[in-house]
Amino acid sequence: MKKIRRMLALFVAVALAAGSIGCSKEVTAEDLMANVEATNASEVYIDEAVCDKYSVAAFKMLKSEYPQDNTNVVLSPLAVYYDLSLLSNGATGKTQTDLQSALGKLYPSDYLNSNMHSFNENLIDSDKSKLYFENALWFNSDKNIAPASEFLSVAKNYYNADAYKESFSKDAVTNINNWASNKTNMYSERIIKEIPKDAPFYMVNTTLLEADWESPIRPADIFDGKFNSLSGDEQDVQMMSSYEKTYIGNESVVGFMKSYAGGNYAFLALLPVNESRSSLTELVDYLSRERVYRELIKGRKDWRVVDASIPKFSCSYTGEINNLIEKAELGQIFSSENAGFDNVGTCDGKIYLGGIAISTGLTVTESGTKKGTGANVGNNDAGVDMIPINLNRPFVFAVVETKRYLPVMVGAVNSVK
Repeated sequence: MKKIRRMLALFVAVALAAGSIGCSKEVTAEDLMANVEATNASEVYIDEAVCDKYSVAAFKMLKSEYPQDNTNVVLSPLAVYYDLSLLSNGATGKTQTDLQSALGKLYPSDYLNSNMHSFNENLIDSDKSKLYFENALWFNSDKNIAPASEFLSVAKNYYNADAYKESFSKDAVTNINNWASNKTNMYSERIIKEIPKDAPFYMVNTTLLEADWESPIRPADIFDGKFNSLSGDEQDVQMMSSYEKTYIGNESVVGFMKSYAGGNYAFLALLPVNESRSSLTELVDYLSRERVYRELIKGRKDWRVVDASIPKFSCSYTGEINNLIEKAELGQIFSSENAGFDNVGTCDGKIYLGGIAISTGLTVTESGTKKGTGANVGNNDAGVDMIPINLNRPFVFAVVETKRYLPVMVGAVNSVK
């Protein structure tokens, strides 16, 4: 992923692409949504049960991909489950049942549609904090594919998806990369190098968060420190000091939230109490259990002041997530023999998904995706009981929306190098 200077929190989650705004590049593929009628989706609401299941699924995904070496991991559960929910509308038989169960319970597709649509509608932006979330379906004209009108209608009205049709040739690669570039303000100019020529269709999902800290870190609050990596070596790092007003913790974990500008999103850091080498693996497993994350959030203490020390760091992940999907026992969606996607449409042969690739990145520094202005969190009252939390060893993080504190991104930092 192209390096972006002075980024505070760039989050790009891509199922074959990423984000929004900028110098537009031409996409020459046939636009299948041009004549699809826009209708009103259902009332905006998110079921609390879905919030619980989604949160568990997000950390199970992290557990599945957590590395046992000195590398970091960052994933977008929002991108993955948005795609799986959309796919359930085109699925039949066991494929549909498995996709509807992806959040941990067998949910009907129309129920998933309403909740995923509502999740997206409740992602609120401000001038200095914006989450760009875009979706597209890419259909292979070489397979004589004819997408079903009902499937396209759901994709447009509940998932705000684009849809294109063209030969899966070199031009398709160029168009997908151009689409991605347009959605990321030129941040992602080359998402894919090739596309399987025999695949009936691909899914494309992009998510980009651009956000300043609500209270940027002052130069005086940056100091040289050491990070004790998972491998045991000490790494030189610049640490950022700030006072935060939301403490999260219990006997197993301590953490805090640091708000982005506008207060609609926050950076959540969680540090295992146990300092052993295996402690982060244990924390990731702990967070993937039923109700653990939601109970931590419900028990947060917004009046406890945290004396936080955060390292400057970058995390990125780029590549196919087929293995992740297969671990969730959804591998049949990529099989030309076993996929059940009769409701997607018709084509020469059986319809299956060619694959899903995700590129996710996070860079944390003192200011923001744009140069931050303003002062640091105000001077702390000397009489306030502060809780020191120093992220100088492996920790879990998430970017959360602050209405229900659902994670749009999860990750783990084992090393700052």
